[in-house]
Amino acid sequence: MKSVDAWEVRGLKIFCILSAIVAGQAFVLRLLETNSLTAINVTQLGASVVWLLTALYAYASANAARYSTLLTVAMTATFIGVYVVTAADIMGFLERSGGESLIAGRAAEHTFSTFYAMILLGVFLVRLRAVLAWFALCLVFPAQAVFAIAINPQVYFTNDHLILAVDGNAINSGMFQQNLVIAILLAACLYSLTLFYRWALKSSVELEKSKENYRRYFSPAIGDEIENGDLVIGQDGSRVTDVAVLFTDIVGFTKLSEKMDPQDVLDLLSEYQTLMVDAIFQHKGTVDKFIGDAVMANFGTPRSHGNDAQNAFDCGVLMNHKLAEWNKVRVERGLSEIQHRIGIHYGKCVVGNMGSEQRLEFAVIGDAVNVASRICDACKNFDTNFLISADVANRITCDVPSEDAPNVGMRGREGKIDLVKIYTERPRT
Repeated sequence: MKSVDAWEVRGLKIFCILSAIVAGQAFVLRLLETNSLTAINVTQLGASVVWLLTALYAYASANAARYSTLLTVAMTATFIGVYVVTAADIMGFLERSGGESLIAGRAAEHTFSTFYAMILLGVFLVRLRAVLAWFALCLVFPAQAVFAIAINPQVYFTNDHLILAVDGNAINSGMFQQNLVIAILLAACLYSLTLFYRWALKSSVELEKSKENYRRYFSPAIGDEIENGDLVIGQDGSRVTDVAVLFTDIVGFTKLSEKMDPQDVLDLLSEYQTLMVDAIFQHKGTVDKFIGDAVMANFGTPRSHGNDAQNAFDCGVLMNHKLAEWNKVRVERGLSEIQHRIGIHYGKCVVGNMGSEQRLEFAVIGDAVNVASRICDACKNFDTNFLISADVANRITCDVPSEDAPNVGMRGREGKIDLVKIYTERPRT
């Protein structure tokens, strides 16, 4: 998922930046302290430069596709750089002291500081395997200290500060124990923090999937309400408001589907509904539901965007244009053209989030919905596939050919209604 990739790449970049800072500091300090170009000084300077350039390269090249490779490069360069610089420091001191091992105690104590600094970089390694690998590399430093103590008979533990002040082979036993405890604690914290990162990433992935899923069913406006937690369930979550309701369905879909394979029918519906939904979303509408081959949309929910009737009308015009373009493609592919009907009405509806905590549905209920459905169905009786009610026509600016159709009876409904026939043979400029 994108969220996981982003976290990993960002963590790698931070790791590389901090590594480059340490490498640059090591180079500058060694350059300032160097009076002669001995083999040890050249080794330290060279190791710092290679370390710095490698960290910068990994930072500049960091991306999701090459994450594993660049992470390995950055971790390896950092470990080798720290190891060489630290080892060269010890060798340099031995060289200056005539080769006598008089600092084994001090080196054993201070080697833990290198371990602390390195293990902190592991905080930015998101993958658990990377963290465990980095921890294993960091353990090299305290392990070396323990090994040096074990094989060197001159090294011993004491709490006598006078002895510690004059004998470089004496180790402060209290400090050594404290360092071990801190090292174990840091390792446990790093491991726990990595597990927390994995949990957070898993939650982020699940949230991303949820957003992708509900945005397939809801318009962006409804999706924002879900994301922001503004949904209210039950009677308190509903209201009466003016809404423009649009219906569209495919002409002769039943007969058309009888001659097709089920998968072809599904593909046909998917292509058609994709075009219709795109037009709805472009005009700030909400897809209420799919009813077989029919699409129901409303404009003005969950909040009004100004002239909702105009948005619904413009959406209907765009739907016809999209259908015309789609039919051109179908004809080129040797397929039959698809025809549909569009009906729009404007009126009061009950709008809200209905259902229960277990099953919630955003619904628009009211006579305006029924009227819009009947208007869409009535297109079969006219010479156009696009009808709107007078309530819609009175609220819009219509710049396409139209014709009044007064006193039209609606199937299953008492009384008559004034309609307006819309002709959209030519796209609007």
